[in-house]
Amino acid sequence: AASLEASGDVLAGGSLSVRGATRFGSGIDVSESAHVGHNLTVDGAARAASLEASGDVLAGGSLSVRGAASLDDALRVRGAAVFGSGVEVSGGARVAQALTVGGAARAASLEASGDVSAGGEMRASGELAGGSLRVRGAAVFGSGVEVSGGARVAQALTVDGAARAASLEASGELAGGSLRVRGAAVFGSAVNVAGGARVAQ
Repeated sequence: AASLEASGDVLAGGSLSVRGATRFGSGIDVSESAHVGHNLTVDGAARAASLEASGDVLAGGSLSVRGAASLDDALRVRGAAVFGSGVEVSGGARVAQALTVGGAARAASLEASGDVSAGGEMRASGELAGGSLRVRGAAVFGSGVEVSGGARVAQALTVDGAARAASLEASGELAGGSLRVRGAAVFGSAVNVAGGARVAQ
């Protein structure tokens, strides 16, 4: 079908493949893979083992993916977003609450109203904004990064623009344009800043 519209719940025991747009008035729960050729819109919660969409993905509730999530365009979630594996978005990613990624996270820009946690490498070519930032691997940002809470990186942190955080902790090297920390700054290795570095404490 060119499009699939459901006012209630849709349950699929196998995989779900739609070549057109997909809209759900309630939640969607797929035990295996979900493939959508265009946009995917879910008013409630969305759960799938793996998710692939050529267009935008909009979820009104929580978004949970146990496998890989691949999006050619934007990701917008008004609730929490949890990915058991990596997530890659060629456009922007916006989450109204917390974002948790078990593997690597890559996006042109990333914005979360809550905490951002990534188990692997995190890359953003644009801006990153969030409450607190936790990365167990390396973090690379092509533009500025601003975190209202604390920022913790297990390995190296590289920011091409300015970096702002209430507190910042990095076990590896830190490199960037300018660094502003309102709280404590802890570095387990070298700190390399091309611009100015100011620490309030």
